[in-house]
Amino acid sequence: MKMLLIFSFIFFLQSSFLVGQESKISLFVSPDTSLYHKPLKIEVTGIEPREQITIQVKAIDAEGNKWTSRAVFVADGFGMVNPKQSASISGSYTGVHPMGLFWSMKSKDDHQIATGKGYTATINVLVNDSMVARKTVYRRSTRELDALKITRKEIRDSLIADYYLPKSEKKVPAIIFLGGSGGQFRQERSSLFASEGFAVLNLKYFRYDGLPEGITEIPLEYVAKAYEWLKNQAEIDTARIGIMGWSMAAQLALLYAAHYDGLQYVVVEAPSNVVWFGWEDGKSSFTYKGKGFPYAEYSEEDSERIELEMKEKGVQYHDGPKFQSAFKNEEMINQSAIEVEKIKAPILFISGKEDNVWPSFMMSEMMMKRLEQRHFQYEYAHYSYDKAGHNFAGGGQGCGIPYLPPEDYSNSAARGGTDEGNALAAIKSLEEILRFISEH
Repeated sequence: MKMLLIFSFIFFLQSSFLVGQESKISLFVSPDTSLYHKPLKIEVTGIEPREQITIQVKAIDAEGNKWTSRAVFVADGFGMVNPKQSASISGSYTGVHPMGLFWSMKSKDDHQIATGKGYTATINVLVNDSMVARKTVYRRSTRELDALKITRKEIRDSLIADYYLPKSEKKVPAIIFLGGSGGQFRQERSSLFASEGFAVLNLKYFRYDGLPEGITEIPLEYVAKAYEWLKNQAEIDTARIGIMGWSMAAQLALLYAAHYDGLQYVVVEAPSNVVWFGWEDGKSSFTYKGKGFPYAEYSEEDSERIELEMKEKGVQYHDGPKFQSAFKNEEMINQSAIEVEKIKAPILFISGKEDNVWPSFMMSEMMMKRLEQRHFQYEYAHYSYDKAGHNFAGGGQGCGIPYLPPEDYSNSAARGGTDEGNALAAIKSLEEILRFISEH
């Protein structure tokens, strides 16, 4: 009986020590509400030096889908963990990544986080599987226009576009934004740049009443009309209009800039250095003054051979090798090359080194070389990212948004890159784009 009392007393002391220790642990997260492409400050203090803790994030997006992540850390000598400086040793990600807990989230409910509205995220701190601290924050979507004092106007006449305008007492810079071959309005990317102080004209150039059904013989004059429309808006600083094009639309952005003056910069993500075939046999994707541009295409023979090789190797089908095969025909490639040296503005190329849709890294390098050989007089740069594919720069819903989990490619390697590679590329590329367009 005496021995039992002694053991009970020792257990009480240990339990009291643990409770006392855990009661000292504090979780600081700031701010309580933030845009989902802005970083959070996360800091845990009061831990025993060198002790392991787990930080867990549980989120529910606008469509009710549940997202989770976790990371294990070892407290420093002062009993503190800060993901900006502390390395995760295991969990949803490893290494030092300030917002790794957010871009590494996964869901059993959906492959891509909903972005129509923001999401709530609860951050839990666990020691020995017991929760010792908790904080809930709201990550606001840039599509919550009223909260951000951004207006969106639908233009449905000679132009088909959505026009995003941030509230400002001064005239604002503007971007003509061109989406890729998906054909949808790009609400995520457009509202993101509007939240950064830019008016954005998200121009649709196909797949709408009055426009071509596919990317076939799209006239540059249509983009010129959009530029003139922007210039006539009283709220626009006409000396600060630029253009951005993603994937297929990078061709259109570069071609327009090479034939029209007035732009202050050109930004192209996952771009091509040549004009490709239109979506109708025997036709170019784009025209100028009624004439189609010479275009590149891969042969049916190469297409069939490549598809068969992928099937035999058990490789997920992707288009990259087909586009790559076209570069064997140097004469065709030279004839269809976009004359980027004629652009009278700085140019920024963004690409992933593991782009499986087409070889955007290689094609960006070819344009860089062309500009160098022709002594291009404006600034030009190419930022490329390891283990990044095609969609990190703004493909489907949420793609290309820093700190959101990238689209889940676990059942398909069709677009390329890894989750971590695409997530980090989205973060770094937006930093470079904002710096570039702000400077110009």
